Amino acid sequence: MLASGSCAPLLSGKLGRSGGPQGWHHSSGVSGPHTSSMSRHRILALLAALTIPFAAWAGPREDIEETLTAAVVQIQSHYVDAVSTRQVTLAGLRSLAPLLQPAALQLAIRTQEKAKGVTPQVRVLTDTLMRVPDSEREAALKAALRGMLAGLDTHSRLVAPAEFKPPPASVGLELQMTQGRLTVVRALPGGPAEQAGLRGGDVIVAVDETLTDGMRLAEAVTLLRGEVGTPVILKVQRIGESTTLKMTLVRAPLPAPPSVSWEREGGIAVIRIAAFNQRTAADFSAALNAAADQVSVPLQGLVLDLRGNAGGLLNVAEQVGGLLLPSGTLIGSLRGRSAQNARRLVARGGEIVPGLRMSVLVDGRTGAGAELVAGALQDHGRALLIGERTAGAGTVQTVLPLPREEGGLLLTSARMVRATGAGVEEDGVVPDVVHAAGTRQLVVRDDLLAGFDKALAWRIQAAVAQAGAEADVVRVAAMAAMRRD
Repeated sequence: MLASGSCAPLLSGKLGRSGGPQGWHHSSGVSGPHTSSMSRHRILALLAALTIPFAAWAGPREDIEETLTAAVVQIQSHYVDAVSTRQVTLAGLRSLAPLLQPAALQLAIRTQEKAKGVTPQVRVLTDTLMRVPDSEREAALKAALRGMLAGLDTHSRLVAPAEFKPPPASVGLELQMTQGRLTVVRALPGGPAEQAGLRGGDVIVAVDETLTDGMRLAEAVTLLRGEVGTPVILKVQRIGESTTLKMTLVRAPLPAPPSVSWEREGGIAVIRIAAFNQRTAADFSAALNAAADQVSVPLQGLVLDLRGNAGGLLNVAEQVGGLLLPSGTLIGSLRGRSAQNARRLVARGGEIVPGLRMSVLVDGRTGAGAELVAGALQDHGRALLIGERTAGAGTVQTVLPLPREEGGLLLTSARMVRATGAGVEEDGVVPDVVHAAGTRQLVVRDDLLAGFDKALAWRIQAAVAQAGAEADVVRVAAMAAMRRD
């Protein structure tokens, strides 16, 4: 709690630097043939729900071998780190343990360890799959592919065919995994979840009797998807309730929520970007111009709210950053093994509000492309960052298709690097003024303490001290920072 009349809590603290001034294209951040950003500790998902059946993959031996070869080559060519094709195919073999006799599995593993080159290695795995009964071969092939990906990282996964299509319905939830539990961030306005009474903090423990504990967020999303008008039964634990709640939701089509919203408070524009999609750059530019055109009070400052923005389209994040930095300024870069995933991200649009005071709000759900934008504005001294350490979701995923419309692979293909050369992954971005979540305490980052503007610190502290009990203290601090002396 900030003590009224004392500057000490704001001007003290032992917070160090963030890891250093550290397709779809989804930045975690997706690049490649199909391109959109998902987070690493937790990915916020706007659920648009449909059942995702896998195609009948259990075709002739040649089809299975072709699918496995495509998967191995994609991993070998596009994964962010160099990987051994032998290790990849061995991982696929070991995932078949529940379906094979131990002696047969060990023989296949010994044969695989001696095989050299992609074709011989894939043939060993194909031979092993062909020993599985016909009725189980489809499941075995999916298990092998999942096994090949499981050893890479927590983001790389198998993509079902239906995921390539726009989902027709949604239950209208924004979710995250919190300590392995499927947790509601918020129910989207007007959606089935809001109508059913779901709210932030609720934990969904089961979907149609399937337990969600420890499940990947993407798998939980799959369970919640379905056709328009179909019911889904959720079991929900709620703080303060002694029994588990049972709710039946009816899936409905929902328009994508707008990613940009704005308001003016005196001479300060507050613009929130919830995600980076195809419209975000144009909508952000329009919002800022509209705010500047209100002539009753000249525009004095901009508060850019990136809290809860888990990422999205990386090229759009680059465009937004380019609207806030001088043309030619380095926003960051990608480090991967292909030309598409090893490139510099540079401001090209030209700064539309040069010299305007700016503060950026971030929290533990700010991820991927949003982290890169916030980090660039901090690295170039363009904005004061206020809030919590960001997610550290500094990787980019690429969706690569498999043959015969059998779905695809979501592979981590690059790592994001800030303009300073520091990585985003793991360390995230540490704000200049850090908010301790769940409190009213704000502290200046320790390495900035000596040179921090004490008048600014006093102004922020006084504003927070005077704010009501339910006030958004991070926003209050940002507004105080934007007001002129």
